[in-house]
Amino acid sequence: MKTTPRIPLLLTLLAIWLTAFTGRAAQSATVSDLVGHWQGKSRFTGISYAEYQQKTVTAQKVEIGLQFFADGTVTGRVGGAELSGRVAEEHRGWFWRLLRDKTNFRIEGQLAGAMAPGSEGGIHPIKAPFTGDGTHIDGDLFASYSIKYPYPFLGLRLSR
Repeated sequence: MKTTPRIPLLLTLLAIWLTAFTGRAAQSATVSDLVGHWQGKSRFTGISYAEYQQKTVTAQKVEIGLQFFADGTVTGRVGGAELSGRVAEEHRGWFWRLLRDKTNFRIEGQLAGAMAPGSEGGIHPIKAPFTGDGTHIDGDLFASYSIKYPYPFLGLRLSR
């Protein structure tokens, strides 16, 4: 019996398609599940790689308090800085899900002020990919300047 090379290719494509859409269907958290106040603490060593390397900031735990609203806006404090932004739902496409990237939300916004004594003040654009299941938020905060590589400076481990 002869097999054409198309059959294994079609079976592979079908397996990829089913995996991608099965993973997508399993994701059920929505922005409305995040509405409310979230808080936690995280270790802060600097908002930039230079701050971290030069040790201008004493490593310390900073308080994080975020308020999520039904329209997708987010406000709050990260240490001494004010956060304002929006939540993007399902920010990764099927390809990233296929690669097992489990983050299903992303905050895009800015931090205004210094997070801790000795840290750079001013306005810092941030992105924060995270997973939220209604009881816990788990992710990272990145400083995301347009020319520089995004720098992860703080972990998000929050609960209600």
